[in-house]
Amino acid sequence: MLRTISQLTPRRVGPIINTRCFSVASIIRNQAQQAAATKPATPTPEGAAPKSSCPAGTVLNLKVFKKGDEPVAKEDSEYPDWLWDMLDQKKVMDTLQAQDFLKWRKKQLRRDNKEKIKNNNFMSKL
Repeated sequence: MLRTISQLTPRRVGPIINTRCFSVASIIRNQAQQAAATKPATPTPEGAAPKSSCPAGTVLNLKVFKKGDEPVAKEDSEYPDWLWDMLDQKKVMDTLQAQDFLKWRKKQLRRDNKEKIKNNNFMSKL
């Protein structure tokens, strides 16, 4: 067991210093991501549905089969309401948490693990 700091070799000091840098860097990185997420993109009224990216009647160029016609975009009112909710990730995660908690938790853990890996890769490049 080590009794004094002078008994530490530079090899043993390195991981201690790297750990400290990692914890500070992850805090700064998380604060920057939260600041970017809190900025409102474009304000939309609460009751108004978002508009689709293409007008009705536009050919979508999504033909998969050799036979048949090209798919054409419909009016926004012809699409189901849940389709527009899919664009809001927070709403999707809230409904998933209410319906299937285990699936929601699995997605949370996967997202957290990806974030940890990204932080580790970021710090390894410094």
